[in-house]
Amino acid sequence: MAARTSWLIAWLIKTVFAFIVATLTSVHGTAMVAFVVLVFIDLLTRWIALCYKHLQDCSRDNDLYSCIADIPMAIKAGYINSDAMKHRFVGKIIVYMVLTVMAVNVDKLLFASGETPIILKVVWTYLAATEAMSVLENLRDAGIEQAGSLLVFLRERTTILLDRFKQK
Repeated sequence: MAARTSWLIAWLIKTVFAFIVATLTSVHGTAMVAFVVLVFIDLLTRWIALCYKHLQDCSRDNDLYSCIADIPMAIKAGYINSDAMKHRFVGKIIVYMVLTVMAVNVDKLLFASGETPIILKVVWTYLAATEAMSVLENLRDAGIEQAGSLLVFLRERTTILLDRFKQK
């Protein structure tokens, strides 16, 4: 009985591991990992922007390194609310997953009806672009001048790209 139980547990662990590897290495899994990374970077740059404000209010140096080093103090001072940030992070990931599932299924219907499946590409492009713009906004708010110019450029390019999708 014990041998059967250990065999069953080993089989279950291998199945779960195979499922995770297959999911993460698939196109959709890779995209999910990319979106998790983008949302995490957005979260981190938001913290940096809040630390920039905290350091300004305290009349201290607010260069990038100082902002990163100030994260624990900004949390203690209430500038960063980790619970709100955590819920925003998880909420975004859930929304991105729901939108991906929706887009995949709409594309299946488009393909089945003889149309070009384009919805997934549009959704992923839009979500990636908005995350990138959010990161740039946060860096701009943290006093990084180059981020502002890059943000303007990205907004222009995203508008052009999305207009191209509208024409299809």
